[in-house]
Amino acid sequence: MTIPGLRTTLSLFLFALAAAAMAQGHRQTVRGTIVDGDTRIPLIGATVVVVGSDPILGATTDLDGRFTINNVPTGRLDLQVRMVGFEEQRMANLLLTSAKELVLEVRMQESVAQLKEFEVKAPERKGELRNDMATLSARRISVEETSRIAGGINDPARMVSAFPGVAGDPSGNNTIVVRGNSPKGVQWRLEGVEIPSPNHFSDDGSTGGPINVLNSDMIDDSEFYTGAFSADYGNVSSAVFDMRLRNGNDREREYTVKVGVLGTDITAEGPLPGLNGGSYLANYRYSTLALLDGAGIVDYGGVPRYTDAAFKVKLPSPRLGTFSVYGIGGRSAIVDEDRGATGDTLFSSADVGSRMGVLGIGHTKTLGDHSFLYTNLSLSGNGSGTDYRESPVPGEGGLALRHEDDLAKWTIRLSSTLNTRINAHHKVRSGIIVSDEWFRMYSNSFDLDRDRMVVNLDRSGSARTVQAFSSWKWRMNEQWSLTSGVHVLYFDLNKATSVEPRIAARYQLRPDKAFTLGAGIHAKTEGLMTYMAQDIDDAGNVVRPNMGLGLTRAAHGVAGYEQQLAEDLQLKAEVYYQYLYDMPVENDPTSAFSANNLMEWFTNKPLVNKGTGYNRGVEVSVEKFFTRGYHYLITASYNESKYKALDGRWHNARFNLGPVGNVLAGKEWKLGSEGKDRTLMAGFRYSVQGGQYYTPIDLAASIAADQQKDGGPAWSAKAAAIHKVDVVASYRIGRAKASHEFKIDVQNVLNSATPVYYTYDRRLKTISSVPQLAILPVMQYTLRF
Repeated sequence: MTIPGLRTTLSLFLFALAAAAMAQGHRQTVRGTIVDGDTRIPLIGATVVVVGSDPILGATTDLDGRFTINNVPTGRLDLQVRMVGFEEQRMANLLLTSAKELVLEVRMQESVAQLKEFEVKAPERKGELRNDMATLSARRISVEETSRIAGGINDPARMVSAFPGVAGDPSGNNTIVVRGNSPKGVQWRLEGVEIPSPNHFSDDGSTGGPINVLNSDMIDDSEFYTGAFSADYGNVSSAVFDMRLRNGNDREREYTVKVGVLGTDITAEGPLPGLNGGSYLANYRYSTLALLDGAGIVDYGGVPRYTDAAFKVKLPSPRLGTFSVYGIGGRSAIVDEDRGATGDTLFSSADVGSRMGVLGIGHTKTLGDHSFLYTNLSLSGNGSGTDYRESPVPGEGGLALRHEDDLAKWTIRLSSTLNTRINAHHKVRSGIIVSDEWFRMYSNSFDLDRDRMVVNLDRSGSARTVQAFSSWKWRMNEQWSLTSGVHVLYFDLNKATSVEPRIAARYQLRPDKAFTLGAGIHAKTEGLMTYMAQDIDDAGNVVRPNMGLGLTRAAHGVAGYEQQLAEDLQLKAEVYYQYLYDMPVENDPTSAFSANNLMEWFTNKPLVNKGTGYNRGVEVSVEKFFTRGYHYLITASYNESKYKALDGRWHNARFNLGPVGNVLAGKEWKLGSEGKDRTLMAGFRYSVQGGQYYTPIDLAASIAADQQKDGGPAWSAKAAAIHKVDVVASYRIGRAKASHEFKIDVQNVLNSATPVYYTYDRRLKTISSVPQLAILPVMQYTLRF
């Protein structure tokens, strides 16, 4: 053959290969590990199949429980996992992109049915919980899910406000109200242990903030619990947000770069050289607005400056078990100046900052054929500071100090949990948690009545909390399961102890229909600032009236119903009643003050555990899972929350919101010819929630006293309902080794400005309102390679 002829043949051959590759589209690898969920022992011989693939794409696990499926077409896919003697699992709506391998860890549940090869199949439930001791009032959240929910801006805390019984903060933070409880009762957890609020611009008394410290590229699927908690969870009264950091890719190095309104960040992951199965994952983010301000591109007051980082290193050992070293941390600051409408007069200035961090090491060790032990040791710290100054005579003279605070807390926490499967019907989980806290707290505010600065917090010290729990699950048959347990809480600061029984049952009437029932006692400590708050008595002595304050307690009861209306359509309903007792209320027979109405911070009012109250309500949701290119969720709930203080009267609780509802939907379109990896996504969310209750402000008395004075009756006025429409759209392009995504998420697209709450404006001598967050477009570009 002549050289020109050879060149022609090679050209035709390469063209044919290119044409075939274009026709096939991009392909990627799906792999992972399959383990026994009760022992963490790798399962050998489990089969994994890509549902609907033709020809069939699948694999069988090896001696280490690993599987690999190569050349899987990119896009959305379902996986079916089967193993003799275990309940079948179907993992739906997994997103596979050309830039990243899809790496999974699958935990399988031993079946209580007669062992027949490939015939053991559990009723398929979307978002099956990793914590199988939880029976009801729980939801699993995938990171992919948060990315396509309008208004979620990749923050799981904002996404859960679309769930029934949960309301967000209309003023803009990711603070959540769950079933009428104060946001102060929400507990954040990471890698199985409690952590400080992982939010920027958050103080020690708050559980929310405008921006989450944890980047979505670092988080694995999370779990969210709203009541009647299993025995694993203690020192919580409202809700639990249980998050895990995902493991990095242990075979390929992969990178993600994001540039957007909320930050510019980079994520890197890959294998650890010389360590089979070892991996690293790390992320760093910096405020985009601060970068632009530093470069002189933007120039305005009040630029938020924040930075955060996170990492996780997985260190497996064949003999010692699996170790993981992890950490997260963030700092934030802003200087906000009030220069009035004209901008030429400085009326006040607030310099606010916060910080938080967690460093920990976890260890999982299989013990024999029926148990595993998980131990975690962590060091966490958080703090905040404020310097607020204002003009004593508005518009005249310089600024004078009116408030300053400096709060810091460090916690060493050790937890260990033993999980034992006795047989397919019975399992037991027991654990202990010891938390040692050291704190330094200072707060100094101007007292208008005394016309001077008064210190209301100035204390350093330590406190220890000890918790222990044991839980037993009895799977009687394929229809009935019963979970019972007890949690014990001891707080040495005030020598308070709480013994909390828990019980829950599930009855699977048919594969598509189930009933649930749960109840339990729950107790919670107050924030350390409340215990350490001080005042000055009539003799001029410093007193701390709340050092002996006890635990706040509640009895939860929940009944639920679930029905699979179609393969991808689910109905869920729950009714609940929470009896609140030993609530902290002011030690004054004429006062209606309750600490449960606080959203953050603390009070130095003298408190006693003599308040009672209740939250009751009903929640319904209809969810169409993401199949055939679209999804939707409709939720509706109604709650009533009331309490009684020492004045002996029933009052509306601040968070007695009444109706809360959401309608959200999303759709994906494949663009271009066959084989082109281009996807357009669009979605919307409409939400409505009842307004918060408040005590009317007495304007005349406030003007006379030159400070806000409440009128009456207490908590008798209700703010208007909040309506909000959010939209989201993204365009994703897949290349052979990289993917690009352009996304915009617009909150409050109609720019509604309904008042959320009211305050007295000393400068204008009037009552002013704080509206809901204005329209906020959040744009972001993501490159994965």
